[in-house]
Amino acid sequence: MPIGESNRFHRPEGSGAKNQQEKICLIVNPRAGAGRAGSQIDTLKRLLDRSFEQWDVQLTQAPRHATHLAREAAEKGFDIVAAVGGDGTCHEVVNGLMKNGRAVRKKTAFTVIPFGTGSDLVRSLDIPSRTGEALWIAATGISLPSDVGTATFTTDKGVEEEVFINVAGFGANGDVVRRANSSSKRFGGAATFIGATLRTLVRYEPGEVRVTIEGSDSISHWENKLLSSFIANGHYCGSGMFVGNGGSMQDGKLDLSLLKPTPLLRQALDFRHLYDGKLGESTGVTQTSCTKIQAECTTGAPVPVELDGESRGFLPASFAIHPGALTIRGGWLRKPE
Repeated sequence: MPIGESNRFHRPEGSGAKNQQEKICLIVNPRAGAGRAGSQIDTLKRLLDRSFEQWDVQLTQAPRHATHLAREAAEKGFDIVAAVGGDGTCHEVVNGLMKNGRAVRKKTAFTVIPFGTGSDLVRSLDIPSRTGEALWIAATGISLPSDVGTATFTTDKGVEEEVFINVAGFGANGDVVRRANSSSKRFGGAATFIGATLRTLVRYEPGEVRVTIEGSDSISHWENKLLSSFIANGHYCGSGMFVGNGGSMQDGKLDLSLLKPTPLLRQALDFRHLYDGKLGESTGVTQTSCTKIQAECTTGAPVPVELDGESRGFLPASFAIHPGALTIRGGWLRKPE
């Protein structure tokens, strides 16, 4: 369910009033939306000038450049840093705004101007897809202290750490992300992820995984063959998979779903539950809320890890939540109770 109450007063061209008090920096991935973002910079600037008196636009030049630009913008004292692109751009920007589990500058708010193949985070933030409306939210929306996740994972270079803002996971979904990101995405985000998911379900060989789950006052263990896992801070991933139903980005918890392998026919019958918010009704699914997760592969091939739709190493890995660590501006009409 959405956080708070939806803002029902979105206008296609914004509110018509400028934000004169705050400085915003837009970090644009020009390759987002199959290159559409880069071709519409002038239009973006015109719309931006309608919403803000003080603004700057920075274009990324390479993978992970958005992280550097976001860190620089926060250190320069920008009040708002906006990711213009898909969920991968959001992931990079948030990693620039965070350091050692804390915001680089607490007063700097993060927001999103959606412009990519995969734009799942904006659903949790109640940010509309039209650029003028999204900029109005950036100028006038409510800012809330929101949770951020941290993941440590294994790579060929050793153990690395990154934050994630939306959904992380390990198992077959890590392979889905790899397939989706290596495709052309010419048929759009939903078709790309559905196709990648179906190909993975046919070919992926689940291994044995041991998971240690920590709550506020308890520790539990799960050990079995694992098909997929979702670690949700937001609600959606994979261009519309509703894996975080009932959670909140302000509750200080991660919502964990562990999926055991089932026969292909059963998987086909349960496939709809990836999208209808009823993942817990699928066969072989364990769900819980927690604050820390540790996972390791005990048998089988290396298990891939993904963060916000980006491939990131393998198990062993650990995940934790940082409550209220980052200020986020969204389209909520009021603060949730």
